Amino acid sequence: MSHGDILYGPPSGPPPILLPAEVHHIARHGWLPVTLPEHLSHALQRLQVAACDFFSLEAEQKRLLYPLSRGTECGFYEVPAEKQYVTIRHTIHDSSCLETCAREVSRDATAFLHRILCDISRAGGYGLDAWNGMLDGSHEMPEDAKRLDDVTTQLRLFQYEPMTGIATEHVDIGLLTLCVSDTPGLQVLDRFTTPHRWIDTIGPIVLVGDMTRALFRSQVRAGMHRVAGNPDGRNSIVYALRPCLKGMVDLASWGGEGQVDTRDYFLKIKGSRHNINATHDIRETQKSNQLRKCQVVLSGTG
Repeated sequence: MSHGDILYGPPSGPPPILLPAEVHHIARHGWLPVTLPEHLSHALQRLQVAACDFFSLEAEQKRLLYPLSRGTECGFYEVPAEKQYVTIRHTIHDSSCLETCAREVSRDATAFLHRILCDISRAGGYGLDAWNGMLDGSHEMPEDAKRLDDVTTQLRLFQYEPMTGIATEHVDIGLLTLCVSDTPGLQVLDRFTTPHRWIDTIGPIVLVGDMTRALFRSQVRAGMHRVAGNPDGRNSIVYALRPCLKGMVDLASWGGEGQVDTRDYFLKIKGSRHNINATHDIRETQKSNQLRKCQVVLSGTG
């Protein structure tokens, strides 16, 4: 074959979406305000209208439509005097407006966040193919609950109470999270000021999760954030892209060594966190249990 016959294939993975300065910002801070593709922005607007209609229903009707399951991981949940939310992870009412909008957002948000993950990998000089297995099954909302043991991505719709509707500071456990709200409340931590300061955000923002931080061996920070009280209350959409738990993770794809079981890796990260969206009593119990585990490890008796 002559030099003129050499064929050049398309680049691996989805096309870049972030500017180099934006990639640097999200890696350094763990969060990034973003401009969404038009089709995703419109889908989120439609979902917000459907979510408001859902939250206007009587509490018992909301529980019947979306029964709570898997702890707080599926269905409708209330934290008295703080917030209520519904987590949609699979089809329950296929033809409903809420789920029609939710499926559209799930598809488009996964594609958008996948591109950001690939941008971060490109910037570090790493391959992109590993994300395909990590996101297996996440581009379409599962049709039933049978796949939820493997597909952990979730869409969550919040309605916060005025002033008392908060969430304490935390990082998310997954890969990337897209948070969308048009009212104040979500705050992100700027670690590069003295002292550190909380920054109010309005509009779409992407947060790096602890799984991504771990995969990149802390070359990328996880995005510390919290929700502060808003005197008017607040509605938000949170799309948490989490890993598919099937198979093994080859850590060489992110500059590490060896292979680990994806499920074990993720559950170890998840087990080190308490559920900031549970009721106060459950949160305190989880904190106590985690503290007890740490004390056992430090004492050498575990």
